[in-house]
Amino acid sequence: MKYDVAVIGAGIGGIATSILLARKGYNVSVFEKNSYPGGRCGSITKERHRFDIGATMIMMPGIYEKFYNSIGRTFKDEFELFQMDPTYKIKFHNGKEFLFSPDLHEMRKQLESFEQGSYGKFLKYMSKTSNAFSLSIKYFINRNFNNMFDMINVRNMFLLFRSKAHRNQYSYIGGFFKHDALRYIFTLQNLYIGQNPLTASAVFAGLPYMELSEGVWFPRGGMSEVAKNLFKIAKENKVEFYLNSPVKEIKIRNKCAEGIILNDQSFHKADIVVSNADLPYIHNHLLPKGIWTRRINLLNYTCSAIVFHWGLDIVYPQLKQHNLFVSSSYKKDIRRVFKEKSLPDEQTFYLHSPVRSDQTAAPSGQDSISAVVQVGHLASNLEQNWSLLKKKARKGIIQRLEKEGMKNFEKHIKFEICYLPKTWQTLFNLTKGAAFGSVSHNLSQMGYFRPHNKHFRYKNLFFVGSSTQPGSGVPLVLLSAMLTSERIIHKFK
Repeated sequence: MKYDVAVIGAGIGGIATSILLARKGYNVSVFEKNSYPGGRCGSITKERHRFDIGATMIMMPGIYEKFYNSIGRTFKDEFELFQMDPTYKIKFHNGKEFLFSPDLHEMRKQLESFEQGSYGKFLKYMSKTSNAFSLSIKYFINRNFNNMFDMINVRNMFLLFRSKAHRNQYSYIGGFFKHDALRYIFTLQNLYIGQNPLTASAVFAGLPYMELSEGVWFPRGGMSEVAKNLFKIAKENKVEFYLNSPVKEIKIRNKCAEGIILNDQSFHKADIVVSNADLPYIHNHLLPKGIWTRRINLLNYTCSAIVFHWGLDIVYPQLKQHNLFVSSSYKKDIRRVFKEKSLPDEQTFYLHSPVRSDQTAAPSGQDSISAVVQVGHLASNLEQNWSLLKKKARKGIIQRLEKEGMKNFEKHIKFEICYLPKTWQTLFNLTKGAAFGSVSHNLSQMGYFRPHNKHFRYKNLFFVGSSTQPGSGVPLVLLSAMLTSERIIHKFK
């Protein structure tokens, strides 16, 4: 029997799942609300300037390779990849900088300049986290959980204890480095997934090891090339795509999903429904509300981001491809984002300058800058004046860049595109405008305890993407597609 599958959303998870199922003989149709595939892995192009909307780098390339091997392809044959060295440049408010690099000779010089004896501690740290990271991938991330005891057992409890999951990562890093700047450098990776680096579990201590051991890469054409490539492969496997087709409802009858209803009221019958939409959005807007809706709404959510995309008529030599500018009071500032759901008075921000490796990102001699400032997500119980916060963020970024020697920065801006939390909510249905995939990664929302990839009641309804297992980020979303497809194929042979 050939099963008809309706996939809601053509993000990376939806497209990847459609390929895996189509290759197994399922008839797959994908319904996407926007005019382009890729979701947050899309791009914006204006006046020959190109900007990545979400992810700006390839991390954990081994997972990409694993996925592409599963569909009969070789990842590195599909793209022209540039390795990032340095991975990123970190500039502190006092003028000191650190180039986070896979070159251990460079790391030694820089670490010792901050704290004598720190290079030896760095090697010890890498050794301790390498094994824990590999085991975490195997037992907590790259697997489906069928019941609680797949997660809670003697082996896994020992691994969690060994990974220091019960400890705060910032304090755990303090056991290796005393200098605040080094503690920041080895916890900032939490910002990639929108969580607080000061309170995150030490289970994430393996992220710096992952960056340095596997490398960080960038594809010519930007991260949207990943989405375009998967879209092309899906179409080659006879997947049908319906763009500009927002879904209004998942039709439920007798504890089964019968299909989907679009905004134009058309009904599309399906034997299996897979939703790549933001999971809290699904429960609040596409399904009948119940106890699980209330539980979802009580979860912890990631922060949001104000993003400025600037087309510049100049290339500033002070920048690397990936840059972090750290404020003078980043601990207080981070608490302002996560506790007060607001914007700090002085911003720590990330800045992407893609022309350092890929000159196709802008006209010759120009640049396509993206500046990302983390900010609290939308909160109905708080007064959040986003017009004022946008102006404050913009002013703070430009002042800092000019202080760093990028003179007349504002005069070199040809045009500006800005994303606010409401933009993320409107464009991608991200609950609370939580820009990093809404559901956060605290310890009680990981592994088995993260929202599951199959509905507990509707047996033919499945989920894929950053808000379900295993978590956020393009690599984990590719794993999510593999895990969800594994469940479907096992149940509907």
